[in-house]
Amino acid sequence: MTPDRLNSPVPQRPVDVSATPDAVPLTRRALRERERMLEAGRRGAAGPTRATPAARTSPTSRSRRGLSAVALTFAVAIGVATSVPAMALLTEEDVRAQAIQAQQVAPAAPSDGVQGFAAPAQQGVASIVRDGMQVSSREKVAGLRSMRIADTFTNNPAGAVQWPFPLGVPISDWFGPRAAPTEGASTNHMGIDFTPGSGVPIQIMADGVVREVVTGDNGGCGVNVTIDHMIGGQLVSSKYCHMQSGSVRVSVGQQVKVAETVGLVGNTGVSTGAHLHFEILLDGTRQVDPYAWLTANAS
Repeated sequence: MTPDRLNSPVPQRPVDVSATPDAVPLTRRALRERERMLEAGRRGAAGPTRATPAARTSPTSRSRRGLSAVALTFAVAIGVATSVPAMALLTEEDVRAQAIQAQQVAPAAPSDGVQGFAAPAQQGVASIVRDGMQVSSREKVAGLRSMRIADTFTNNPAGAVQWPFPLGVPISDWFGPRAAPTEGASTNHMGIDFTPGSGVPIQIMADGVVREVVTGDNGGCGVNVTIDHMIGGQLVSSKYCHMQSGSVRVSVGQQVKVAETVGLVGNTGVSTGAHLHFEILLDGTRQVDPYAWLTANAS
């Protein structure tokens, strides 16, 4: 080899910087495809392009929309729960089930304003042997399942003073002047009439002592019981009328507890249908509106 050949430059082949040592030369078609892809990449870097259908319905987008829908549903549920009374969302069966459960819990001890009242047993008044609490408890559960309920009052099953029924029930007649509903009935109603249905257990208003028991159906109030209570330092008596014959669960002189069963709703005495005629007597003698008194005093 001559010196001129040694010093002359060696022709260099153009090098493809993207090729690997083992790469083969690209065809014209491949080069055009590569240029098209590079151009598409430059357009993408310059700014967003219109989303393809695949991009619009990508799994990530669907997942985000799903999470947003769940979050919105949760927010709505929280809003409803904090703005609607809890009882408004319950069915009648839910309310009845809660009341049944409450009946299985022992009532709270009387507050300082409600004490048991001790009085000597009166002579000449019928006395019976009181049934066990187990029987009364079964009757309450059965009665709750069958009785009619209404939005007339709300009872607190742990209260020291309670309504005659653990749930609100229909009221057919109120305290005060009225047209006599049948022959022999008064035109000045001294109580209120609850109509939950025949055979429903009646619960005692508060701790107290049984003053009177009438087991015979001799007109007037029919089978009835009067119980004395000391409430806020005052003698307050409750009277339960028209009960079923043979259903009375208490005896004269007996100390009783709030929410225990006194008897069952009946149709004895001067009555036009099964109901409880209920009275409140202040100082044991003066009749007042039972609905107003219980609204003010029941826990």
